[in-house]
Amino acid sequence: MNKGMDKIDIYNNSAIILNKKTPKKIISWITILFILLILFVILSFIPFRIYKTFYGYINQDYGYITFQLDSSDFPIDKSDKMYIKNKTYEYEVVEIKNNQVTIKSEIDENLYINNNIIRANFLKCRTTLFEIIRNKIKKGIDL
Repeated sequence: MNKGMDKIDIYNNSAIILNKKTPKKIISWITILFILLILFVILSFIPFRIYKTFYGYINQDYGYITFQLDSSDFPIDKSDKMYIKNKTYEYEVVEIKNNQVTIKSEIDENLYINNNIIRANFLKCRTTLFEIIRNKIKKGIDL
């Protein structure tokens, strides 16, 4: 131990304790944690889109596509836009029957092959990280 430090008493030598500097490692860690906290708060309020991918097949009628869905996937017609191979197509729901949705859409000619299986992405919702965390907490405490 240092020679003058062994006799420090918090009641008699409080000036020495108050003037003691905080180590640089602690200041660095506090700064890094503070910056990460600010970045997390900013990023948690930036909205992003969640897409749902479905596989469907093209019917014999021109422009009709049938998708097999679960009951949790309904409704799919929130935005009336689907994405096939990074191209946007408008669609209209024609029929919903036995967890199958038939839509009508004007797709490219090279995709239109009878009984061709295609992969389409539908916009499920637009949300933020904060809303996802809040919903998980609500589910956890049954609100």
